[in-house]
Amino acid sequence: MSTPIPPPVAVAPPVIPAKTGPREIKLISHSPLFYWWPVWVFGFGMAIWTYMENHRFMVVPSDTAVMTQKVPNGTASTYNLSSSKDMTKPFKEAVKLSEADMKIEAFPVRVSQHAWLGTLYAFVLVLTVFITNVPLRGLLSFMVIILLVVVALFVTVFHGWDDVYEKVENLRIYINLAGYLLISTAVFTIWAVATFFFDRRTYILFSPGQIKVCEHIGASVRTFDASGVSFEKQRDDLFRHYILGFGSGDLIVRTSGAERSEIRMQNVLGIGWKLKPVEDLLREKIITTNN
Repeated sequence: MSTPIPPPVAVAPPVIPAKTGPREIKLISHSPLFYWWPVWVFGFGMAIWTYMENHRFMVVPSDTAVMTQKVPNGTASTYNLSSSKDMTKPFKEAVKLSEADMKIEAFPVRVSQHAWLGTLYAFVLVLTVFITNVPLRGLLSFMVIILLVVVALFVTVFHGWDDVYEKVENLRIYINLAGYLLISTAVFTIWAVATFFFDRRTYILFSPGQIKVCEHIGASVRTFDASGVSFEKQRDDLFRHYILGFGSGDLIVRTSGAERSEIRMQNVLGIGWKLKPVEDLLREKIITTNN
């Protein structure tokens, strides 16, 4: 008597936990314009300072003399201007407004009385141009930063800015409110368009086992296999990458295989902490199970 063989029991395939990390990582290469944010930040800040200070600008001939006259039984004083030359057009317009007793400010142009304000803004502008065009990597960048800080502290502590102005024939830098607003608004507009529109057209996209690259605006997207890919993070420029770039960096990606290529991605934000997730992502393999 034969014993019936029980039917096979279906065994469910093991459940593979899904990956919780990102399935794609996109690195965007920014243009040097990204580092120009101090120009518009300082400009708007100094515009606010100038507006709150509420001092006014006046243009007079070079030989203008000022005579002070005390008001009897009062603390106020009147000031009379005299010159052998014709008064300037802005001053004549101010006189007309004063004589007409109109409710219009005779001197409407706002400017700060502190010459160092304009000097500081000019220094920020020139330093930004230097930083974004002259790469200083490693120890050289650190030495330049220390030198600039020491010189600035030395001049400030010993109140040397006035002496500097006197040595250059009182060539003080005064920028009025409109000057700060015009420069800052123009730079901010260009910076915003470049950072949030044009820069996003230059990128490298990592997915499991695959790399997609668009190296230039309007260029075609190239696809590479991730096998044998190597990364090289270039030495940091302390000025650009840490002071202005908030931890940005330059990355070189080298592909292998039949189509070897070297891809350079400049000014990638947060490159230091993005490389490890990218390497983990490229090691993954897509497994398809047919039931």
